[in-house]
Amino acid sequence: MKKLIISLTAVLIALLVCFSVLADNSTPAAELYDSLVKTLFHTDNVTLTGTAKFSLDGVWFKTAEITLKQEGNRSFREMKLSGPRRNGTVQRNGYTIVTDGTSLYLMEAFTPGIYRTGGTAEHTSLIRRSLETEQLIGLGRALVGHADLLLGADTLTKTPEGDILFELKGNVPDLLNAALNNIYQFAARRYFDENFDRYTMENYARVDDYDTVTRGILYTAQSVSLKQASVTLKQDENGRMQHLEGDITLNVETCAEGIRQVNISFQVNVKDVDKTKVKRFAPGDYGVISEYEMANAESRFFDDSDLNDIEMQALNALTNAGFDKNMIVYMAYYNNEEEGYEVSFGGAEGWEETFLISADEKLTGMITQSPEWQNGSEDQFNFDPTPDKETDEKAREFLTSFIREVNPDLEKSLKDLKMRWKYERYDHVYAQYVGETQDENNSTVTFVVRIAPELRIESFSCEPGNAAR
Repeated sequence: MKKLIISLTAVLIALLVCFSVLADNSTPAAELYDSLVKTLFHTDNVTLTGTAKFSLDGVWFKTAEITLKQEGNRSFREMKLSGPRRNGTVQRNGYTIVTDGTSLYLMEAFTPGIYRTGGTAEHTSLIRRSLETEQLIGLGRALVGHADLLLGADTLTKTPEGDILFELKGNVPDLLNAALNNIYQFAARRYFDENFDRYTMENYARVDDYDTVTRGILYTAQSVSLKQASVTLKQDENGRMQHLEGDITLNVETCAEGIRQVNISFQVNVKDVDKTKVKRFAPGDYGVISEYEMANAESRFFDDSDLNDIEMQALNALTNAGFDKNMIVYMAYYNNEEEGYEVSFGGAEGWEETFLISADEKLTGMITQSPEWQNGSEDQFNFDPTPDKETDEKAREFLTSFIREVNPDLEKSLKDLKMRWKYERYDHVYAQYVGETQDENNSTVTFVVRIAPELRIESFSCEPGNAAR
């Protein structure tokens, strides 16, 4: 079997070499491809700005705004993210990364005033050549050289103004989708540190089982295929991309839910080629200190003497959930008379918890930002757990005590609390519990609990009218 795989690989490589030699590099497809490659991988001084809107089955789940500056081995990347919360409000997040060729400095929106270091610029820069990127570039060039044969002569056209138009609807060749899956998995490895070789084909988790739609798609997708695309490219006189915009629809095949459809609308602008400047990272420029300085700071005392009733209600919920209020480094308060209140707390250890309180002053939700399990891999989750009796009883008692303190009415009506999944990584253990209320709302109540190293409630939601699956 091993010899067969090696032989087939050798044949494939030989065919790709032949295709590359025979490819016509004067077509609009080749121009489009070479312009993108030149900008993204063969340019070391450029500024890119862009936006992208993502929808799953027609429902918006994320918008991203990005600014990327590259000057040699220094880079600056700012990402602003927004997406819908279950209560109808918009959640905003993001981060800034600065690299200088040897180190990476990360500043996240949910931990203002703090920066972290880690990795190297070579492992984290968006615009970076590597052996794998060059292999993918070679594969792509071989395919676009035969775009007319694979896609049809009218799929890619060039306008009198020099714009290149790409229009594709249906009948996408298997070879193109195979290349698309390679690019998808490459991006997951580079930017999400995912290794698809360790995933099984029998992942029966649903997209909604994960804390974010993005991660749910990433973990449940078995394959990705292109359904349709409409893309326009504008170039400068040197054949380098100036502006790119379009709409792309992908079919994402999952084991549990069949085909899910992802739509991406985007635009990218290129400027300051060979003129971009990126300063070496200096904490003072961003008003931050390192997480180590923060951790080693003197003992804190959180003064709650000036809090209003809503803020105090949220603070009590935080402490009942197992958090130390004296680790709080910032608090934010939002008031919408019709929708209710939001109170957020951020801790020196990097956590952030947002409490949703209704207009009639009842706690309806607790949202955590960037939890540990969000970065977990599929093999660290168990979606059919057999709970350990002792730890399960402790977790349930802790949850009952929390509900009794923060929402007594909910405690009276909540029934059939069951563990849906369990996540384990080293000595950290998390579990999701789901139950239903026996009242006129028939609500689904969901908790995520950190079982180890010590009990702590990470998130809580109550959704009327949806029975737990």
